[in-house]
Amino acid sequence: MSVGIIGLGAMGGAYARNLLAGGITVNGFDPDPAAQEMLSKAGGTPQSSYGDWLSECEMIILSLANTKILADATSKLSKILKPGQVVLETGTFTLDTKQAAKSDLDSCGAILLDCPVSGTGAQAAVADLVMMASGPEDGFSRIKPLLEHFTKAVIYAGPFGNGSKLKFVANHAVYVHNCAASESLNYGISLGLEPKMIFELLSNGAGQSKMSDLRMPLMIDHAYEPPTANMTIAYKDISVISEDIKSHNCYTPLFDVTQKLYDVAKETVPITYDTAAVYEVYKQKLVK
Repeated sequence: MSVGIIGLGAMGGAYARNLLAGGITVNGFDPDPAAQEMLSKAGGTPQSSYGDWLSECEMIILSLANTKILADATSKLSKILKPGQVVLETGTFTLDTKQAAKSDLDSCGAILLDCPVSGTGAQAAVADLVMMASGPEDGFSRIKPLLEHFTKAVIYAGPFGNGSKLKFVANHAVYVHNCAASESLNYGISLGLEPKMIFELLSNGAGQSKMSDLRMPLMIDHAYEPPTANMTIAYKDISVISEDIKSHNCYTPLFDVTQKLYDVAKETVPITYDTAAVYEVYKQKLVK
């Protein structure tokens, strides 16, 4: 079977390597020469542009950084793909953005599935991701066996857009838990406790969370580069969630504080840092 991937960054590159390890043929496009070299070394075939090679893929994965690149991608794909081809959009974008992408591909008869994932780049590297898939069930059923190569679990959420709704909930929890881990660490240190002792407690006690496990060691060591997910991604995701929360008039006081903390981080923390760097807001007492 053959899979095409558009976007070979931390996530798309991990999808490619895991698919190749599973014996799947992978062609991919990314304008970054380093990404093309990575795919070639992993055993895949880098492509220099969009082209007819995409029409031969059983499945196409989109792993793109922003709405502008996504709109360009779906516009180009709508002129290349054949009816019935399945495309996975794996990013975190607003529902309006996803619907616009779907309209593009509807025009050529291709099937777009809304399939965001929960997990970091480090988790993607070892296929430790949860995918939230939504869209036509027949299209999903056809490509489901391929998903097993780069995810640990897939939730089929029903109609198109439900995958993104689940991702909004997942990311809401991620960023709230990032701040909770930062605050607990900062509190423990203020009591004179050793940071690694605090981590040992929280990673084994009732207050354990995945984000604490993944990001508190980064906070303790101030090891924010290379990031598992950088602050630019955090700001984009938080903005998307905030817009959706407002549209539903939902009461989210914890998220409101989380957003404020990341807003402060935006002014003081390099955007290349891991999202764990929100801890610096606590460490430097930047919010009065």
